[in-house]
Amino acid sequence: MEQIDKSLGDFWVGIGSPLLTSTAGRPIPSDAQLMLEFLTNDIVYTCVNWNAAAVARVPFRLYAVDDSPPGGRSVDDTTIAHLKHHPAWGHRVRQSGRIFEVSDHPLLNLLNRDNDGLNGYQLRYMTGVYMEVFGGAYWLLEDDWAGRPGQIKILPTQRVLPLRDDDLAVVGYKYFPALTGNWISLPKADVLDFRFPAVEDPYGGRHAPLRSAFMQAELSAKYALYENSLMDNRARIDGTFIPRDQITRKEAERAEMLWNEKFSRSGNGRVLVAEQAGTFVPARYPPTDLGPMEISRETLRRLALAFGVPEALLSKDATYANMQASETLYARQTILPRVLILEQKINELLVPRFGPNLFLAADNPVPADAAFDLQKAQVAISAGALSREEIRRLAGYDRQVPASVTEAPGSITEPAPTTPPAQDMGTEQELALLLQINRAVASGDMEQAVAINAVSRLLKIDQHTARGLVSHGQSRKGRQDDKELSDANENVRSTDAGNGTGQTGDHRLHQHHGGGSAE
Repeated sequence: MEQIDKSLGDFWVGIGSPLLTSTAGRPIPSDAQLMLEFLTNDIVYTCVNWNAAAVARVPFRLYAVDDSPPGGRSVDDTTIAHLKHHPAWGHRVRQSGRIFEVSDHPLLNLLNRDNDGLNGYQLRYMTGVYMEVFGGAYWLLEDDWAGRPGQIKILPTQRVLPLRDDDLAVVGYKYFPALTGNWISLPKADVLDFRFPAVEDPYGGRHAPLRSAFMQAELSAKYALYENSLMDNRARIDGTFIPRDQITRKEAERAEMLWNEKFSRSGNGRVLVAEQAGTFVPARYPPTDLGPMEISRETLRRLALAFGVPEALLSKDATYANMQASETLYARQTILPRVLILEQKINELLVPRFGPNLFLAADNPVPADAAFDLQKAQVAISAGALSREEIRRLAGYDRQVPASVTEAPGSITEPAPTTPPAQDMGTEQELALLLQINRAVASGDMEQAVAINAVSRLLKIDQHTARGLVSHGQSRKGRQDDKELSDANENVRSTDAGNGTGQTGDHRLHQHHGGGSAE
């Protein structure tokens, strides 16, 4: 095997294998240069840390198809809908009979426990760091006494060498340990490679996001070195003392020494009584050039684009609405693809070693559209399309099932009519939805007019009364939720008292749920 010159790229190929090496005068950074940028460039570190930490935070769950294994439980409708639309496992979920989540399994223990000093989060985090800096990461699977993987060791990417056949297909790996000084051959089946495929070598090459923005990162590093050298050198004088009478060189050197000793470092601001008459002329320099500031802003923008980090997330001037939109875009366009790379490679090489009918899937990192979900729920409630139990589930409450009703796992059973409970849960649901509407108005996700119409239809009250229950959206965040709920309830009670009904707001809402109207 032969390694091509580092200046032309980090590609290990068989002798005589064809490989495009023309770079048109542009440098292709080596692994050592990429690591140096990560270690010394604050913007590069920030972007790498953001992506690696965001991917590591996404939980992975184990599912079984058709047959419930020990410790398995049925999944809810929301999870099934997410899995059915999964780009990799959707077809498998749609064709299967039932899906069970497995919460206790040796595979989950392997992924979450300590592996050579790295716990589950740290293992995923370092995998993300290697992918962002070098374009790929490698896991070595070490079997236990039963012949199943019992240990995961992450290999430093810069010390892994893929072995190729004549068609550049990867047939194995070599790893150079830090201390032994000898290459170790590794079977392909024991190594999981998580890579951003390189366009010039898709089967074994890796393309780091930092590689595309390397020249801009290097420009930023060079400017930082220049500024540091300038501050260390201080090759500029603060002023010149011009004596009135001519003095000798020795007298001039003695005067310089006295001035420097008296005013350097902590001596700044002291008073000096000169031994001879003369004039001190301060040095005047032009204002600092704004070019370096433009370089810093442009570097931030271009590195953020290369790593897929929205600029608004790195800016102190972004508004709350921009931050929310940027977080959704960041999760969909940057984090989700990286999670899919980990997910599919683990399912391809690791999960089958623990048995059939299993697959690993990550939670959806893309946040739900709360405003859209709220409006959809409101329309469904107004149209009578949701039962009380479904409304309870939307609001986050446990289901209420009478003791006489036996439900099959995964089924939705509407309880038979019984004596209403002492606590009016219908009113509680409506007040919870009213609070959610006020949150949406306060954060700017829902217009006030839309919210007033929604409250009017939800509570079956007139527009004027509904207007008093809806927030005016004077602030985006920091609302006191308990106070909002209390004020909304108090407004309902006050409105009823003013109308002469003599009923509390809770009782009026209870009448509405029972089919009557208090208006």
